[in-house]
Amino acid sequence: MCGLVGLFGPEANAETVYRMADAVTHRGPDDGGTWVSDVYPVAFGHRRLSIVDLSANGHQPMVFADAGLAMVYNGELYNTPELRGELAAAGHHLRGHSDTEVLLRAYQEWGDAALERISGMFALAILDERTGQLILARDRCGQKPLYYCRRGRHFAFASEIKALHAWSPDLRRIDDSALEEYLAYGYTLGPETLTAGVSKAMPGEVLTLSLVGGQLSHRTLWRIPEAGPLPVSEEEAVDRLEAALEDSVRRHMVSDVPVGVLLSGGIDSSLITALAARARPGVRTFSVSFPGQPQLDEADRARAVARHFGTKHVELEMESFSVDILRDLARQFDDPVGDHAIIPTYLLSRRIRREVTVALGGDGGDELFGGYPHYGVIQRQAHLRRLPAPLRALVGRTANAVLPPGARGRNHLAGMAGPLENAIAHVNLFCDAGLRARLLGGPASLRPEWRKAEILAGVGQSPTEKAMISDFRTTLPEGYLAKVDRASMLNSLEVRAPFLGDGVVDFAWREVPPGLKFAGGRDKILPRRLAARLLPTDAANKRKQGFTMPLEGWLRSGSTDFLRDVLLDSSQTLFDHGSVGRLLALQDRGYNNAGRLFSLAMAVLWKAEYGMERS
Repeated sequence: MCGLVGLFGPEANAETVYRMADAVTHRGPDDGGTWVSDVYPVAFGHRRLSIVDLSANGHQPMVFADAGLAMVYNGELYNTPELRGELAAAGHHLRGHSDTEVLLRAYQEWGDAALERISGMFALAILDERTGQLILARDRCGQKPLYYCRRGRHFAFASEIKALHAWSPDLRRIDDSALEEYLAYGYTLGPETLTAGVSKAMPGEVLTLSLVGGQLSHRTLWRIPEAGPLPVSEEEAVDRLEAALEDSVRRHMVSDVPVGVLLSGGIDSSLITALAARARPGVRTFSVSFPGQPQLDEADRARAVARHFGTKHVELEMESFSVDILRDLARQFDDPVGDHAIIPTYLLSRRIRREVTVALGGDGGDELFGGYPHYGVIQRQAHLRRLPAPLRALVGRTANAVLPPGARGRNHLAGMAGPLENAIAHVNLFCDAGLRARLLGGPASLRPEWRKAEILAGVGQSPTEKAMISDFRTTLPEGYLAKVDRASMLNSLEVRAPFLGDGVVDFAWREVPPGLKFAGGRDKILPRRLAARLLPTDAANKRKQGFTMPLEGWLRSGSTDFLRDVLLDSSQTLFDHGSVGRLLALQDRGYNNAGRLFSLAMAVLWKAEYGMERS
């Protein structure tokens, strides 16, 4: 994978973009380059992690001087062979076999329409000197990050915000609205970020900047389609899922460097392992174990799957780690993510990178095929909405007033008020409006919940489908995919998600009705049927657990002291000390506030790392 940066304006020069690219060297330690246009005040910088075509033919920035085109790109295209054939038929001669060259030639041939023909994960910037436009785009699932900033006569963009800090060190103000979103969900919904003035391109978004008039336009490449009835039997649907996923895994394994699989022991990663072993016998697999934590440890299942398919298996034991790692992660997560799974994701990525440069993961399967337990809760809540609205509002107010943060079921009861979309917006809510107000020492709004609920207006055929759409459009790109990208790229490891291949995504949204995803207490119906066909019995029957760590046990073992020191230190001015102290006390009394405390600590460490201040 790679790191890209760029700048338009009076300060656009090689020295500036070199400094910006240097801030994201971890994304691409193999090669780097800069380029400055002779026509417009535009400069590009790039750091390359060489995956396909390790030769100089894949060097970036890639420039076609005779066509007036230049590009920086981060990602992988999975339909490169098809595009290469079409381009050759159109008369284009390709020097190497990198997907970067294919992508830029595709733009040369088809213009903006090329972005609708490519299949893969990507973030890119193309300068078209012929039209006087700078074009930015991000893949439709949001697998690769892209941030941008307009300041005065300048427009800057980068794979990570730290590169924008390298350009403009005075980007130090916290966006208060985004901070409320972070407190609510452990991530920002976008396009705002916690850094005021910095925005993120949304999944599937194309931004076009006119270099003459300065207008910035936005359009969307792809929207979630409405599912129709699948005109085949359930068994035939499983056949189609297997074919789509097998094709996606095969495409995701194309690489000129070693490839492995992140094997958690769950259904999704086990299916990826089964199909990867089919495509490449003896593939490497990697898992993490938690000795002494049987409720979290899936190592036995991962070993069984690895044995069944004859993979070369490596297991990382996570007995302990230094809390200093949190400061390193706060530096890396310059757009903070409050998910404590960033720790095992980072540690496993660091171990994997010793043996492979590319790893396949199971992200996306739960959002596409109904794998989360809260879908059942939302389904049951839909029936309770027959109760009078005033009674449901009373239940919601009572839950907020009587039950303390961390009490089991509090969020679901609070979500009873208002429409179904409000219940979905309360799923996995870290801090409600009242707690946000207390932590921030001032009034808080319901903006985070409203924004998440607004995403669901007019979409989805059923309550569970609405919940899946919410997860696919918010938690997946802004939380889980961001977590994996930053944690893995800090180790210069590329992680790919075959479940998010276009063929699988289109199949899941266009063809599979909600009743074949989550229905009647059955979750993940099609993947479970496929697992029964391909996996050992224990793996096929595995319930959802997720890639996590024993955070509560870690806190009980004494690491609460670290969070306490971070959150109650006199230099900590982001959150009210009394409110933090009450959360710590509730944690000591057995309420589950570990995730909340972790997310607060990461925000405080990020603020200190980047010298951020509230307005």
